Amino acid sequence: MPYAGKNMGKRYISDAVDITYNLRRCIHAEQCIHHLESVFKKNTRPWIDINGASTTEIMGVIALCPSGALHAIPKDGTASEEPSRENVISLWEDGPLQFEGKLEIIGANIDITDETRATLCRCGESKNKPFCDNSHREVNFEAPDIDDNVIVATTTNSGIVSIIPESNGPYHVTGHIEIVNQSGEIIWVGDETWLCRCGHSSHKPFCDDTHATIGFQAE
Repeated sequence: MPYAGKNMGKRYISDAVDITYNLRRCIHAEQCIHHLESVFKKNTRPWIDINGASTTEIMGVIALCPSGALHAIPKDGTASEEPSRENVISLWEDGPLQFEGKLEIIGANIDITDETRATLCRCGESKNKPFCDNSHREVNFEAPDIDDNVIVATTTNSGIVSIIPESNGPYHVTGHIEIVNQSGEIIWVGDETWLCRCGHSSHKPFCDDTHATIGFQAE
């Protein structure tokens, strides 16, 4: 049965594996529901049947959750989720920034480490900043792909990617990472960049200091 866990929402417990679910981070991509209906039941309460599949099946599907709202904690000897081999930011069409890899997110009232997945707002309108809450759909946010050639900055194999939402400003991202556009093409590779989160940069996904001009407010 679920219980309210600190910073993780609800926790569903079994002898083999626990599932944690953070509703505030969920963007309802529904990968879980479409890929493992025996566990994730959209129209049933509770909507997670912790005993509906094997630990391996559960963990495989949870790894598809782009937002990190779902995580699995194996207790039967099954290996824990491994982060993606490459640290990647994927640009969703007119939507959020999807981060995959070895992540930490640090800022006002937030301190997340050992994360593997996250979808962060870039329209500037989320009521749950820095996380996406699908507000981009309500405001008809547009973020066309840039036409630049691939930008390659000085690179190292630093491992962990640190994401700091600057006060009233962009995401300061450090650590070796690739940015991939909507077509799956790499548009940037490097160790440090600043990404727009006010929604108004003329050079998305990168910050161009428009946040200061429009008076963007976000801790």
